[in-house]
Amino acid sequence: MADLAKLLESEASAEIETILAEARSRADGIVKAAEEQAKSILEGKRRALENELSAARVRAKSASDLEGSALKLGASHGASQQAFNHAESELRNFTKTAEYGNVLEKLIREAATALGGLSKLEVHSSDLETAKKAAAAAGLNIEVVANNAIETGIRGVGMSGTSSVTNTLLGRLARAKDGLLSDVAKVLG
Repeated sequence: MADLAKLLESEASAEIETILAEARSRADGIVKAAEEQAKSILEGKRRALENELSAARVRAKSASDLEGSALKLGASHGASQQAFNHAESELRNFTKTAEYGNVLEKLIREAATALGGLSKLEVHSSDLETAKKAAAAAGLNIEVVANNAIETGIRGVGMSGTSSVTNTLLGRLARAKDGLLSDVAKVLG
């Protein structure tokens, strides 16, 4: 009987060992699968965070570039405006030079041609004498009156008295400003 008990015990132990080995193998498989799943989840989260970080960097760089461009444009606009203000000042100063009479004569001739003749000229009060001489040099014997709203040029009134043209250096600068802005910005850097 002792042999039978030993045999049964030995078989039971072998069967227990087989079951334990199988259970260990299953447990190892479950642990391994869980580790793989955890690694996969962590890798997915890592990639998602890297993508978010990359997108945030792109957004930050774009915002920085945009802000830099806006600052550069603002500085360029300010410098351009300063250049045009300086040009206006120089044109006003030019009206005090001897050469201004020749320019005024050309402005008067252009207005006369545009209107088919002039009946009257309006000029800034500081330009009255120069304008009278320029009108005479242009071959016109017309009334020249003060109008302080006119700077750096003339306002010519046509023969009918109903049409007029303003022909000033400041007006020409204002009309040319949009076309000159890109050139001025290039020069100013």
